[in-house]
Amino acid sequence: MQDSDIEQRSRLLSETDLELIDALQINPRASWVDVGAAIGADPVTAARRWQRLNSAGEAWTTAALGQRQMHAMSMAFLEIDCEAGTAVEVADTLATAGHLITVQHVAAGHDLFVIAAAASTTALADYLLTDLPRVPGVTKVRTHVATRVFEASCRWRLRVLSPRAAGTLARRPAPPVSTRQMDKTDRLLFKALLADGRAGYSDLAGAVGTSERTVQRRLSRLVATGDIDFRCDLARSHAGWHSSAVLWLRMPDGLLEETGRALLDWPETRTCAALAGSRNMLLTVGLHAVSDLHPLVVRLEERFPYVSVADRQIVLRQSKLYGRVLDPFGRSVGVVPVDPWSLSPRVSRSGRS
Repeated sequence: MQDSDIEQRSRLLSETDLELIDALQINPRASWVDVGAAIGADPVTAARRWQRLNSAGEAWTTAALGQRQMHAMSMAFLEIDCEAGTAVEVADTLATAGHLITVQHVAAGHDLFVIAAAASTTALADYLLTDLPRVPGVTKVRTHVATRVFEASCRWRLRVLSPRAAGTLARRPAPPVSTRQMDKTDRLLFKALLADGRAGYSDLAGAVGTSERTVQRRLSRLVATGDIDFRCDLARSHAGWHSSAVLWLRMPDGLLEETGRALLDWPETRTCAALAGSRNMLLTVGLHAVSDLHPLVVRLEERFPYVSVADRQIVLRQSKLYGRVLDPFGRSVGVVPVDPWSLSPRVSRSGRS
């Protein structure tokens, strides 16, 4: 490894950079006036700092599926075995698919951990049964269907701002005027926001092909109904989060909801979902170091004595994180738009889907 690579891997962001990122994790589309006030900087300086971080791939904002869409989507967590020596190539191939929103290399009995999302169970099943097994290098796929997604990392934040400063940035969406389902224009708007969650109304109007006022009205409604959310993420090792893990839990079904909601308050929680199988909850967590895994498991079992940890896997590398292609240091180097609508049910020979 070259000295420059070692330097990039060990680089930690400054406290002012972390405060800026934390502010945008609280409210990714907050004005620079509000962000500057929260972190004690003038708006121009805050915007300039963000531009530097974003250009370097160290931090970014993007659109995300809101809670209403998360409940409507069919989601699955996949454990994928690969032929010896092909895991990197398989991960690179899978990362190009819009319906595979996260791709990670894990230290486990399998090679890859992947999160898949589709607009319908039929479309997801067609892909898992037909297309995925044919990807060169894939030898086996184990599928865990989500029955309830409590969180998919939109709430995770650095938590470096004071509660008072954080409170000034809290998002307060207005009640929706209409609760109709997303249409084609709404989906185009969602995709346009994936590359830059802070894109202005003028740029969005050009991408969607409508007026700025229409974009503003639609976006406000989509946020209020829970169809669209926003997230701000970063090269996590540059903030001291050097590792992460996937935990598979077992517990009484009647306690899934209570446990899932409680885990949302843990600072390590990234993704939490109830599953259909005997391992009926998935929890992905951020860790400052690999050694933090054991104390976390102990705390988990002490806080929830009815929970047993069926398996745990350290993430070796994240190839893709919620539509962002990452380099080995966790920096964003590309965007593959999250597109669960890209999968559609096949039509059978009889003409029926």
